Order: sequence, then C-alpha cells, then structure tokens
Amino acid sequence: MNERALRPVHRVKIQRTSMSDQICASIKKDIVKGVYQAGSKLPSEAQLAEIFGVNRLSVRMALQKLNTLGFVETKVGDGSYVMPYSLRPILNEISVLYQSDEKYSEVQQLRGLLENECLKIAIENATEEEIAQLKLRLEHYRKTHLMYARNVDDEQCLEDVVDADFAFHYQVVKMSHNSLYKDIYYMVQQLIREHITKLIFTRAHRRLERGEDPALPNSENDTHVQIYEGIASGKLDETINASKRMLGIIPLDIDRDL
Repeated sequence: MNERALRPVHRVKIQRTSMSDQICASIKKDIVKGVYQAGSKLPSEAQLAEIFGVNRLSVRMALQKLNTLGFVETKVGDGSYVMPYSLRPILNEISVLYQSDEKYSEVQQLRGLLENECLKIAIENATEEEIAQLKLRLEHYRKTHLMYARNVDDEQCLEDVVDADFAFHYQVVKMSHNSLYKDIYYMVQQLIREHITKLIFTRAHRRLERGEDPALPNSENDTHVQIYEGIASGKLDETINASKRMLGIIPLDIDRDL
C-alpha cells in the first residue's frame, strides 16, 4: 500500500469535549427529537446526574449552557423547563456585527425581502383576529407619529414612534406564521429600528425645511394605512407597492438623496 496515501492532508487538533458539553448536547438532541416537549419539566439535577453517571456540578454547568442557548429556563427551587426553541438569543448577539452607516441600503434591501415576503403570506394566512391586531398597531403608530410631528426634536417622541412603527411591521411578520422569519426579523431588529429612525427623522425634517407639516399624510396617502388595507382586502400588488414606497425602495418625493 502506498504509504503516502495514509498521510493526512493536514493535521487537525483533536479537541476533548468536556462532560458538561456532552450532557448539554445529549439533552439538546432529546429536546429536538421531542423526548422533552416545550413546557415540560426536565428531570432534576440529581436524576440527570444518575442518568448520565456524572456529578451534579457537570449537570448544573450543562443546564446553564442550555439556559444561555434558550433551550431551557431554570427556576430557582423548582427546576428546569423546556422552552419553545428560538434562534433569538444567538441571532441577537450576531446583529451587532452589522451595525454601521454603510449598511443602510443593505438593511433596506433586507427589509424589502423579508417584509414583502411576509406580506404575501399574510394576505393568504392572516386571521380576522390578527388583522384586528394590525389595525390597533396602525392606530397607535399614527397617534405616536402625530405626537412626534409636534415635537420633532424630542428624543422620547422619536423613540415612541419608532417602537410603534416596528410593532406594526413585526405584526405583519408574525401574520406570516413562519417562525424562522420571526427569528430572523428579531435578529436584525436593532438594524431595522435604526433604519426606521433614519426614515422618520429625515422625512420629518425635510418636510419642515420645505415649510410643510411634518405630520403623516392623510390616511388615504399613508403607506402604512395602504399596507393594512391591502392585507385586509387581499390586494397583493397594491400592498407590495405601498411597502416599497414606505421603505424608500420606490422613493417618495421626500426621499430624494436619502
């Protein structure tokens, strides 16, 4: 046999996996397989130590890792419960890597992809209750924006309208009934909030510079109203068009050079 064929192409350092990591991986696998359902209580530390044949410290460290990853929630004096798993804790940490002024157009494009896809699905899948919730989000957004328009230099008013705007769009995402879309949207939530802040702040101040009222246009010309009405009536093309104008993908007159 050719000895050269037995030589590794490159050397890989073999990592030793700690006992707690092995326990963590095993419990994770059981949760994913459905052995432990969301909301169910895991065996106690003592029971898990007996199951794995290890000391309780190793089990405790494994449970701490599972808490950090969002797989379980440990309640002092009660035990550890399986959580509905979400990528949020991990993805939320990653989002900080994408925060910069240079990423503005990329965030705009990402919002367009995510939100417009969710709009399409929401038109097909949204329930009456969800549409009613969206209307409440819309009314709150218009109310907070009116308050901001009267106080455009008030940071709290700006923060309030950004919160209301995000809540409106997040409701649309939730209406898609796609948990992965919700997790991704949550991951980039800070980026989206920054994008919303720049849109609202810049548009309001440009209207002021033109001698115009910084408040939103009447409901008939408000893109958020058009999005809500499009979903409620099932008009896909009109809804997507309103979304693109709201995001600035199809620039409004006020968005020139934004």
